[in-house]
Order: sequence, then C-alpha cells, then structure tokens
Amino acid sequence: MTILFARRQFAPAIIRRAVWLYLRFTLSYRDVEDLLAERGLDVSYETVRRWVLKFGPLFARELSMIIEAGPWFGANPGSRFRDH
Repeated sequence: MTILFARRQFAPAIIRRAVWLYLRFTLSYRDVEDLLAERGLDVSYETVRRWVLKFGPLFARELSMIIEAGPWFGANPGSRFRDH
C-alpha cells in the first residue's frame, strides 16, 4: 500500500516525523509545532492536527501490514536480543 502525499507543501519524511512525534510521545499539537520550529520548519499546530487525522490511520494500517508479514530478516521476533 502506498500512501499518497499529493499536494502537500512538506516532504513525506517531515509529515511522517510530525505524526510519529505526536502519536509516539504524549505531546500536544503545539508541542510538535514547537519541535518542528526549532528545526526551522514553519508548521502550524492545525496542520499537524490535519496530518495526524489524515495520515495516522494510514500509517497504522501500513505498520500492521508489515507486522503481519511475518518474521523479519528470517529470524524469530523474540530472538532479536542475544544472551552473551
């Protein structure tokens, strides 16, 4: 599944990062706006809200498809950590 970012002023990587910041951490839209402003991006909190509402479910669906695909790189998911 391909997520279309047509007619967006910002790069898909910026949109993904803004949505990830909001959903991963307990941040407000204004907190995400401030974090992006520190990096030189002029994005309003309302734009972040629209991105979360539009792309959040799409990103979640994309991740669930990846997880359902099975073992990563031919290994068991529980074997990511080795005892030394």
